Amino acid sequence: MTTCACANCQFYDIHTSATAKQKEKDTGLCRFNPPLPQTASADARAAWPVVGKRDWCGHFAATVERFATVAA
Repeated sequence: MTTCACANCQFYDIHTSATAKQKEKDTGLCRFNPPLPQTASADARAAWPVVGKRDWCGHFAATVERFATVAA
């Protein structure tokens, strides 16, 4: 049985960056919703929400192996 946690979700992406701090090793990015703007300025960049590996939400979907099937 899969534990409901962001690290076990199909929408979880490992948070990697060249400037990753020790604290960020236990975090990842939630790819369920689109990136959100960080400031109200016109040239603002958007970012995916940062979540902890043990967090979870109502959008949790267990990671499953996916294989391409070809109709014969």
